[in-house]
Amino acid sequence: MIDRTMRARKVYFITLVLMLGLSFLRTGDVGADSSPIVDESVTLPIIADFSLSPVSIDAGSTAILSWEVKNGAQVNIDQGVGNVASSGQVKVAPLYRTTYKLTASNGTGIRTRYLTLSVTPMQTGDLVNSDPVTGRNAELDFRWEQLCLSKQYQVQIARDPVFSLIVYDSVIMEPADVTSPAFFIGPGMLEAGHAYYWRVRTRMAATGQYILSPWSDVKTFSVRPGYPIRTDYYGIAGFTPANGCLSCPVKPVAFSWSGYQGTTKYRFTLARDHELQDIVVEATVPTTSYALGQPLEYETSYFWQVMALEPIPSDPSPVFTFSTESPAKPVQQPTPGSIGTPAWVWAVIAIGIFLIILVVVLAIMARKR
Repeated sequence: MIDRTMRARKVYFITLVLMLGLSFLRTGDVGADSSPIVDESVTLPIIADFSLSPVSIDAGSTAILSWEVKNGAQVNIDQGVGNVASSGQVKVAPLYRTTYKLTASNGTGIRTRYLTLSVTPMQTGDLVNSDPVTGRNAELDFRWEQLCLSKQYQVQIARDPVFSLIVYDSVIMEPADVTSPAFFIGPGMLEAGHAYYWRVRTRMAATGQYILSPWSDVKTFSVRPGYPIRTDYYGIAGFTPANGCLSCPVKPVAFSWSGYQGTTKYRFTLARDHELQDIVVEATVPTTSYALGQPLEYETSYFWQVMALEPIPSDPSPVFTFSTESPAKPVQQPTPGSIGTPAWVWAVIAIGIFLIILVVVLAIMARKR
């Protein structure tokens, strides 16, 4: 009896050892790392960082634009930065207040983020009076020292210190007195309250030889704010929707504006605030119109602006605004009980009753006879 019990215990122990061994072999086939594999392509990109340092600069200075994107197949920053790596830095030096848009995309979708760099224009230099008629500049006189018996010169005036926004170019001009070179521009050409920059160089020597000297040092001046404007500024004007429009339809919505000759690309921005921070859509278009592919919200004020990008950037247009219509009230369908009986029905009923009475009266009279 004892031998049978011992044999049963040995069989049970051997069976238990074999089962533990098989279980160990099965778990060993899974591998050391049994954590689930996550397919990053099914998650949206993550914009971990998108920042500017500093957030405000003076015109001509630079700022550092930094970014870091995770799980992004493609990363793009507008305003000329283009496609970039998932993380990095770049120096930017805009001449005016600029909003940068970062777009990160993969097979699942797109994420965007916006940053605005404030730029303070240079306001140093001479202060020019404004013209009381036009509200712009009064007559401007420019003088400089003669260079090496020069006879002809070229003068340029621009809105920025690097002369990418030139507003006046004399090309070739010959002063009345070559020993005391000077020239003037008439009133009404430059906007009040803005800084301008000018420079000059030689185009022809007194010997008649055509030469191009280096440009002079850049000088700056500002036009003093003056009286209200009597004439419109030259620039982009909004056509549709009309500026200040009330009860504009929410769909379809199309925008149009005046353009510059030879311009091949414009930037269109639509936002819910006048500072263009709460952006609804921002797009670049080759024409002076843009059709919005989505309906707007009812009873909402919108603001939009346009700027020429290529081949020569322009100043941003004024910020135009409009408001959308109220939602249409639903038409109340009349209930069956509220529908009145038409008058002709009552007329038919009355005629029928009269005929019945007439027939009854005639029948009674016929019996009496």
